[in-house]
Amino acid sequence: MTKKLLALFLCVSTMLFANNPVRHRVELTEPDAVVSPIDIQKELAAIIAPVCPMVRANLLTGLGSTVASDLINAAKHLIGSRYRSGSSGPKAFDCSGFTSYVFNLMGIRLKRSSREQSTQGELVDDIRELLPGDLVFFGRGKRVNHVGIVTSVDSEQGIFQFIHSSTSRGVRIDSYPEDNYWNRHFISGRRILGHK
Repeated sequence: MTKKLLALFLCVSTMLFANNPVRHRVELTEPDAVVSPIDIQKELAAIIAPVCPMVRANLLTGLGSTVASDLINAAKHLIGSRYRSGSSGPKAFDCSGFTSYVFNLMGIRLKRSSREQSTQGELVDDIRELLPGDLVFFGRGKRVNHVGIVTSVDSEQGIFQFIHSSTSRGVRIDSYPEDNYWNRHFISGRRILGHK
């Protein structure tokens, strides 16, 4: 009986925790960032899933998806901002200036160039494994020259949308592989959110 009560308590408190993430200040000069202890979430999911299976998805995606949602919403507020080479906002951006600006709003520091950003986080080379908030890189051959942020994914179809600062039309959302240019130039994705 005691084990069942403890499991029920953990189940309920975990659901509340996943829906109301803890916030903390990363540095005094940076905005609030969401704590994302992925390993602890996975351990809790393994313990609680047999008693309360519906919690598993919340445990594994709750905090990360909150950060990703906040990140994507912040990025979407910048749609229409113009492109300017070497600019990192807030009124004009180049591609990597845009991604570094948006991630910095979440308290996450990215390197400045798209080539440098393509070395950060964890490699995601299968399009079906991309998640909202991941970075996607484009270029010629293996040479990266453009970056965007995934906004949505249809993993079954191998389709994703991404927001980026394009040279011709500024900050906008495009689709892969619908646009032939992005289809020909896709290199890989990188997972920054939840990566140690």
